[in-house]
Amino acid sequence: MKHILLFCALAPALFAAQPPKPHNAARLIVVNDDGFSPFHSGQYKTAEDLRKAMLAFKDTQVAVMEWCVIAGSRSNYPSKVTELIGEGMTEFPRRGDKLAHETVKRLADAGENTLAIVTEACHAAGMACYASLRMNGDYPADTWGGSLPKFLNSTFWWQHPELRVVDAKGKTGYRFSFAYPEVREFKLNILREVVQQDIDGINLDFQRHPIFFGFEKPMADAFKAKYGIEASTVTQDDPRWAPLRYEMMTGFVREVRHILDEAGKLKNKHLGLSARIDWQKYPTWGCDVETWLKEDLLDYLVVGQYGLGGYEFDIAPFVQMAKGSGCAVLFGEEATLKGHDRTAEEDRLIAAGKLTIPPHVLLTREQYQARAAKAFAAGAAGLHLFNDGRKEVYKGLGDVKPSPTAP
Repeated sequence: MKHILLFCALAPALFAAQPPKPHNAARLIVVNDDGFSPFHSGQYKTAEDLRKAMLAFKDTQVAVMEWCVIAGSRSNYPSKVTELIGEGMTEFPRRGDKLAHETVKRLADAGENTLAIVTEACHAAGMACYASLRMNGDYPADTWGGSLPKFLNSTFWWQHPELRVVDAKGKTGYRFSFAYPEVREFKLNILREVVQQDIDGINLDFQRHPIFFGFEKPMADAFKAKYGIEASTVTQDDPRWAPLRYEMMTGFVREVRHILDEAGKLKNKHLGLSARIDWQKYPTWGCDVETWLKEDLLDYLVVGQYGLGGYEFDIAPFVQMAKGSGCAVLFGEEATLKGHDRTAEEDRLIAAGKLTIPPHVLLTREQYQARAAKAFAAGAAGLHLFNDGRKEVYKGLGDVKPSPTAP
């Protein structure tokens, strides 16, 4: 009985929304590391490289490091659910892909877990660490002659074409459909694995990559049962799809919250949950944000725009939606204004000295500051920075003064 009473006393503290606290700043700053690019570039070659990279944030305003654990549907840590990136390959799409595979395999063979390394270093730097899951990042089977999907798409993806999104004409696509329990369970099993590490939470990155539902049989049957008409007679963005998608995706998010709560009981601490969405497209993705907030499923919500950075939108409606929920709403920045990931052919030409690609154009410090002033004036609790590891550029962003008229 004493244990039951103790748990009841702890339950509200464990399970109510608890946004991370700002670090050395007035507002919350969160950075997402894709867990791949620095391996690809050679920045991370050893466990010590990983530790040093996270420890370098110690005196910054970054409160949360989101460390992405999945590329495509393969992992950068030794997993029993999926394979390491590039596992089973001898020839690679790009030089950096080969380097990334060799690094994560060498670490795994040495008994090193990249997520554990990052988490420990984050805590030593005074940051929280959230494991970030790219929700649907697989690639078409013929991309770059088939080399990229062999590198990044899991065996589960290759073995189950019947679990992918289908369009109105019955053509099978390449994204998984979350209408299938098997797909949801595959993703959940990855999260059950990562929550065993000393992480502080999980980030569900819906911007990597939509779509999540189509006209596959479970969706088509549900549509006809609810509305009495064939799903193939309506468009993908018909608003009548929303409640059907909401039901399935919210069930998934509830299960993620349950996984975190069960792990939190054992660790006697609250484990956070965040989601990154597009400010316009989230309903068509099945993201019932209003319900998620009402049910205290999220600790912070990242609202951005799918695509290159520099976008403008009003975050105030989301701040209002989250009012009273305890969930922090962050303005999600994409650093890249111009540029693209290097293709296999471009990499071959560069290696041969036949091509020079201009560097990506990224948001400047002044642009970040001006945009932060507007976002904070609209009520944003902080910023979420994506595709940007330049600590010197976003220095001081957490203390920018709100100004709705900022240039």
